[in-house]
Amino acid sequence: MNYQTKNDFPEIPKNFLIRYPRFNELHQLIRACQHDSLLAGEPSCLALEGLPGAGKSTLVQAYARTFPRYETENGTKIPVFYMHTPSPVTVKGMAESMLTALGDPAAGRGTTVMMNHRIVNFFEKCEIKLAILDDFHHLTNTNTVHNFTLVSDWLKSLIKETRVTFLVVGIEGSVEAILKTNKQLNRLFILEKLEPFQFDFNKVNTIEEFHLFVAYFELGLSVKLTSEIDRLQLLFEIHQATLGVVGYIVQLLRQATLNALRDGDNDENTIKREHLANAFRKWIARKTNADNPFSGKIILPSNIPIIDFKAKKLMVTDPPDSVNNRMNRRVPPKENPLQVFRAN
Repeated sequence: MNYQTKNDFPEIPKNFLIRYPRFNELHQLIRACQHDSLLAGEPSCLALEGLPGAGKSTLVQAYARTFPRYETENGTKIPVFYMHTPSPVTVKGMAESMLTALGDPAAGRGTTVMMNHRIVNFFEKCEIKLAILDDFHHLTNTNTVHNFTLVSDWLKSLIKETRVTFLVVGIEGSVEAILKTNKQLNRLFILEKLEPFQFDFNKVNTIEEFHLFVAYFELGLSVKLTSEIDRLQLLFEIHQATLGVVGYIVQLLRQATLNALRDGDNDENTIKREHLANAFRKWIARKTNADNPFSGKIILPSNIPIIDFKAKKLMVTDPPDSVNNRMNRRVPPKENPLQVFRAN
């Protein structure tokens, strides 16, 4: 099929979110930290680490969206403050970025200490209950003990002065290294990791969870994986191709979907093995250094479990609108596995 103009290219939906069990567990843990902070009178903070592509940013951004900013007679209220850490950045640059995001017209003025005082004032004025600092490892690009000490002292001071729950997010090992530098800071944090999907034939629930994640992608993209190959076989190949990393799974399935939609002989929006193989070669292979698992050469182990994939029920929900979000900012709406967002 020839594509001559932009409108000739097939488009696929981008406005949906899959809430799988570990995703929801971590959301519940974030809420628990906020609740514990209120009870204890001291911030109960959380550090979230994971491999690149593990889905950390998607997870915390989804949580932040549940608590949007809203206006009152006394100014803007920000129940959950989210900020992506720029790169490269120093501690002072980070403080300036936070003030800019908070709306300070003089964000870059003053010393780091002066900036921290203004951050504390903004946090109080905006009634911030949770601060999410994403890609926090950008602050540790200078991998020295001195730099780690500067970062840990700054973060400890900010938490102590604002008395707000902080969620810091970074690649595996980065945040933990900062926490270990300062015992007082380390005491305030729970460390959690967002691991890739498992595919363990001795633990059927891991296979079922992976199947549901893929099935929700099929539903969200309005396509289906080919039934010419055994479902378990194809799921195993997809897991081998992506190593279970959410970002790789998403990229593989999106690109395979585009390949399927561009296939002039494919009228049923079916993702065939060849579509997956081409997507893997172009987008995934160099990242995982794995052989193409869609060659048909992978053989499933003997005595594999029997799984009735059709018995797993899928649910879809539209999120509440912004008015309902404001009304429910203290108690977020019930989370179903596939959330479809309306276009703005």
